[in-house]
Amino acid sequence: MGKSFGPGKDPDLDIVRSADASASELQRIAATRPDLLADIAAHPNAYPDLLDWLAGNPDPAVQEALARRGWTSGWQQKPVHHPAYHHGSAGLAGASPSPQGSTSPQKGSHDKRKWLLGIGAGLVLVLAVTGGFFGARFLSGSDFDRAPSQKAAFDLADVGRNAQLAQLQADDDADADQQLVRVVGPRQSVIMALHEETLQPAWMAPVPHADVKAPEADDAIDDGERADDDSADDGAKSTGPKLEGTPVDCQWSADSVTCGDRSIRLKDGAVTFSPGDGANGSKSDGPSADSEDGDTDVAEVKDPATEAVPITVNDDGSLKAPSGGTYSDVSVDAEATVRMVGAGDDGPWVVSDGQAVIAVDADSVLWKSELNEKAATASGLGEPRLRPNWTIKDDVLVIADDAGVHGLAVDSGQELWRVEVELDSFTVSGDHLLVMSDGVLEVFDFTDSSDVDTVKADPGYNGGSDGGAVAQFPGADAFKNAKLSTPPGCVEFGLAYDDYYLGDGPLDPKPEHEVEFTDGEASGDDGHYSGITMEGFTTSRMGDKALTAVEFSCNGGGTYIYPSIGIYDEDLKLLDSVELWDDVEDRGNAADISGYVPKPYFNSVSPMGQYLGIDVGGIGVYGDEGCTACGKSASADILYRWDGKSFAHQDTVYHVPSGDVRTPELEQVQKFAEAVAAGDDTEAERSATPEMMSSLDDILGDGQMSNPPTVRSEHFPKGVKVDYCELIQPYDDADYGGGEYFFANGKSMSYLSSQDEIRPGDTVCGVTTPQTGSGDQYYFYLLLRGTPDGSVKVYEAGRQFG
Repeated sequence: MGKSFGPGKDPDLDIVRSADASASELQRIAATRPDLLADIAAHPNAYPDLLDWLAGNPDPAVQEALARRGWTSGWQQKPVHHPAYHHGSAGLAGASPSPQGSTSPQKGSHDKRKWLLGIGAGLVLVLAVTGGFFGARFLSGSDFDRAPSQKAAFDLADVGRNAQLAQLQADDDADADQQLVRVVGPRQSVIMALHEETLQPAWMAPVPHADVKAPEADDAIDDGERADDDSADDGAKSTGPKLEGTPVDCQWSADSVTCGDRSIRLKDGAVTFSPGDGANGSKSDGPSADSEDGDTDVAEVKDPATEAVPITVNDDGSLKAPSGGTYSDVSVDAEATVRMVGAGDDGPWVVSDGQAVIAVDADSVLWKSELNEKAATASGLGEPRLRPNWTIKDDVLVIADDAGVHGLAVDSGQELWRVEVELDSFTVSGDHLLVMSDGVLEVFDFTDSSDVDTVKADPGYNGGSDGGAVAQFPGADAFKNAKLSTPPGCVEFGLAYDDYYLGDGPLDPKPEHEVEFTDGEASGDDGHYSGITMEGFTTSRMGDKALTAVEFSCNGGGTYIYPSIGIYDEDLKLLDSVELWDDVEDRGNAADISGYVPKPYFNSVSPMGQYLGIDVGGIGVYGDEGCTACGKSASADILYRWDGKSFAHQDTVYHVPSGDVRTPELEQVQKFAEAVAAGDDTEAERSATPEMMSSLDDILGDGQMSNPPTVRSEHFPKGVKVDYCELIQPYDDADYGGGEYFFANGKSMSYLSSQDEIRPGDTVCGVTTPQTGSGDQYYFYLLLRGTPDGSVKVYEAGRQFG
């Protein structure tokens, strides 16, 4: 017999109040002690026949005890819904079955906990004083046995419909009380913090996926089509995001979330980049010329919950128990991504391959159920690149099904509560259940449980607020028929073509940048059939502001049509604009992107709180043809952050056919050049290949001079300056036949060549010295290998002859 709580002079009472009372003892006492029938009805070891017998007893206390445990026979008046889970007493292969009349295999710790809750105030007092597991459980304020109540709902459609909520991996020092959400879209994730009191977004920060391939121009979603997505037929709605690339793994610590080479400060969502310290490694050679599209296996992200479960999947899909035996009558797809989660070190444990859910203890199968594709996707099961969202809290399994999210007793599969919602995904963060449904994030609180077992999610929930403190989005129609301050480059090119090309262009907004739109269009009167058209609208919140990013198509009347972005507040005031093609000094954003970009286009525009992310296509790199109409193999994710006055450039990640690269910071390349000039090879070799370092003392010319020049003395004299760096543009360097190479800053070189192989995504830097001066041509240049984190890796120093 196990330990008895509160032993006294009544042996039968002591037995009934023992968590380990046997079925035969309960049967004996039930036949002789009618005063203890209510306690017996609540005991987890009461077997089904005994419960049926007790159900015929009209005593209200007995019926109440049966109702609490969900027993529906006899006098039970409130029916309890049970999902179609298959319970079984199957144990390990070759083991003897449990004896008839013993505790049912599906009954265990969960019902014991319910029974203990009814023992009385004296026991509660003992637990409060002694603490331990029971004290922490009952005094924590969270009740995962009951349906949580809704506390908030807000629109995240700008982050992406059908986006997937995903768990963040928390370190031991992470603040579990802070509400962090990760929303995974097709090409990037968004890390979001919720306000402690309002549960509204406090900040958002984007994290692009790794290894995203550039879409073909013909595959880019037409902006008009994107604007119509919201009205698409529900039947065509996809299940979960169609992931491109691999979501970067993130670690949540005391003061930041680190995702690869970017760190997000928890205080305000500020993003900093650490080249060389990222998960990609600082000294990677970057994209390889031998890489083949589509040949890379999908990497499976590690799941600590799965790794903690002592169950092994055999090659044939059978499950190996901790003791070494095999569970009978159950198996999983060994080729699938199998995830596991446990209620504790000793189980029970739940296993899923995305098609079925199997609950087991140390030596038997407790229950099993099929899992459809929708529920699997919403739970994050079956997708190797994401951690699953299911979890076990206080012996309650929280998982999705085809009607929403529900909590199941992990040892029996019995449904305890349900949140009814048209579900895309969910996750549990601390005391809150977070549900994503058609672009709306709804927040539920387990510390404030509902009075009913089934809660229906309300996407319009506002907690009783009148909404007056929250700025409202004006909507697309308000922009389409208004007089607006419009991005200046777009106005000058689209409505004053001659002024844009023949004049210098104003540096500050002028009255002519006010444009009157009708049905989203404004036409020029210069005879060029020019004009401006609104193509798309995306929204987000930045503090108390309701932002709308408007995409403009700027047509000068010829073959060139450029895209511009205007970011407006709820009063239709232009806060800032982004024009990647406009190189007017102190105004345009042409410096934020390199490569050959004669006709950029937007794959997506994503305002996210204080950030603005743009996915840009139409970027030509080394290896592409160099004509305007030729195919361009690269795209880029560009990130801006609001600094209080404007959206300042933060980062550009290029997606070339063989991987992701960043161009290094000019200052870091300059440090390399100065280290070489100073003879500090220990410092310089951190930023160069061994071959580059060994060439520094190579003699130039025939070596007949008494002090012959070397690569170091000519390329890196005192006063050397790295003037400009860019992604190498399309260039045919076969047999020095490429001709002059033109930099985007207007300077050029007679030619570009390398003894080593130039790869798509590599960087070229123009270099000046006191001897060559700073004219319109570079006589020296550096070639740098493209790296995922933008770290400096110089592999050749080149020069012009003649």
